[in-house]
Amino acid sequence: MVANPTGQTLLIAAGGTGGHISPGTSIAAQWLKKGRVLFATLGKNADYPDIVSLARHPKLTLVTHDAPRAPRNPLQLPRFLWQFVRAYQKVHQSCQRENLVAVVGMGGYSSLPAVLWAICNRRPLYLCEQNARWGLVTRLARPFARRVFLAFPDKTKRGPKYTLTGNPLRAGFSEICVQRKKPRDKTTLLFLGGSQGAKDINDLYLAFIATPQAKDYHCIVSAGPQHYAELKKSARHGDEVYAFITEMPKVLANADVVVARCGSSTLSELLWAQKPAFLIPYPFAAADHQRANAEAVAPFLRAKVFDQRPFSVGLAVNALTEFLHNLPHQASPKPFPADPAVAAQRIVRYIEEDLSAIPQ
Repeated sequence: MVANPTGQTLLIAAGGTGGHISPGTSIAAQWLKKGRVLFATLGKNADYPDIVSLARHPKLTLVTHDAPRAPRNPLQLPRFLWQFVRAYQKVHQSCQRENLVAVVGMGGYSSLPAVLWAICNRRPLYLCEQNARWGLVTRLARPFARRVFLAFPDKTKRGPKYTLTGNPLRAGFSEICVQRKKPRDKTTLLFLGGSQGAKDINDLYLAFIATPQAKDYHCIVSAGPQHYAELKKSARHGDEVYAFITEMPKVLANADVVVARCGSSTLSELLWAQKPAFLIPYPFAAADHQRANAEAVAPFLRAKVFDQRPFSVGLAVNALTEFLHNLPHQASPKPFPADPAVAAQRIVRYIEEDLSAIPQ
């Protein structure tokens, strides 16, 4: 029997965007308290702040590969297969060197080599689905998974292996809410475009600071690495513009209102912060999952969903100023049924309990 994870290695596959990476690093941090972690991700994610911090742990081994996206052009299929086989081989070689007890797939195409390895080698497989509208990897691999951990409530009645845990937040979110250092005479408005930034939200910030109402607000913008330099040049004096916000718990705790995309991690952080939110789903997200995410959390937040397509910065700034003028000050109608701040602990506990029931 596998009574506890001491000395055992958990393979966690998480890559692509921060929405997959941050929950994966949170689960890894929990498992590392007793066992070892093999963390598989894309090569381009090796310098992602959460991964850089986690990689310093002596019991973590970082495995990078270049798993490709499925091609739309059939002529690119041979190259896709060649790249995928190489990624699978890297995962396989790393697994052979570890006392591997189970595999956790965090969704996204980059998790597929590890998920497939678990299926082919008959290792216990667990899936974490971050979005309200499930991704392709979850839909394909769920018959082989021992458990599927869900970030958002699912209205469909499913079997006991589907468990609502919430989406794991970074470790800092489980700590006590940071207090403001000093009183302020301005309202803090936080613009979040996700880990990669969002041009629409950056443009909305620029349009907002041109309005008369903006004088009453101090703005903080997470612009994204690609857009940071350009936005910094156009930003209003006194506002704060970052390529990436590393101390998100502190920033969110001190914000008064948030403008944000609807990635699962961002929405889970907003559920933690319980701040009024002006939500703008990314219209080109796979299967329109950001719109589905927004609809799933709207009953639990003081939020307005702005989903004008195509996006109009003029309409957006008008809707934002109206939202700020009539903020919903009352508490959210009901609490979210799964606390994201303790989701990682719940997932690790479920995995431990499940593994303990498997005869060696």
